Amino acid sequence: MNKPLEHALQPIEREHLWDQVYAQLRDALFAGKFEPGGRLVLRELADTLGTSITPVRDAVARLVANGVLELGPRNTAVVPDVGAETMRQLIIVRTEIEGRAAREAARHADEAGVAVLRRQLAQMRELIADKKLDAYLDLHRQFHFGIYRMARMPVLYEMIEGLWLRCGPALSFVIPDYVHQLKGTDHHVRVLDALGRNDPDAAEMEVVSDIEEAGQYLLSLTDSEGRIRRPKG
Repeated sequence: MNKPLEHALQPIEREHLWDQVYAQLRDALFAGKFEPGGRLVLRELADTLGTSITPVRDAVARLVANGVLELGPRNTAVVPDVGAETMRQLIIVRTEIEGRAAREAARHADEAGVAVLRRQLAQMRELIADKKLDAYLDLHRQFHFGIYRMARMPVLYEMIEGLWLRCGPALSFVIPDYVHQLKGTDHHVRVLDALGRNDPDAAEMEVVSDIEEAGQYLLSLTDSEGRIRRPKG
């Protein structure tokens, strides 16, 4: 079930409405605030954002065109279920593209940039300890995209954004079990060490391993119909 819209979206100013609506919907999807299978009512989105329905419809249309959302009946959109086979394909593509981004990032990484990432990782651990896991997901995304931004390859960065939008709703299923087990944390530490010594091979290996481990956990949540579902309990 989707969380109340007021917790996922905030009213926006009138200037550049389409861009702002798209950005908020994108960030909500990144953060897993819309569950797979959930229905988004365009009028409700518009009311929550404080806009007319037109910029919402335009933003949703772009997300539909990119395969992130599906059109539903009567001015609604649907967050697609993620099937196991689709997830396997996304894992393969993500490891190739994000691994390459990490490799390029290691070639350009500097002390200041790595220091920012280390602070983010420390904050991520604090959020886990304090059980503030909704905030953790957002910071986790910022951490990864901070690495990919270091690659200085905007085209690659945009491709990664698209992949995360496809995965975002299901990625929220790592809360709480996977995150509480701290799986993948060592990969975060080791990729930062690799960036710090400008080691492309190690940076790529750690990012790939991180994606594969989280992906295998998500695949373990596949139901009898081949769909990935949030763990019960």
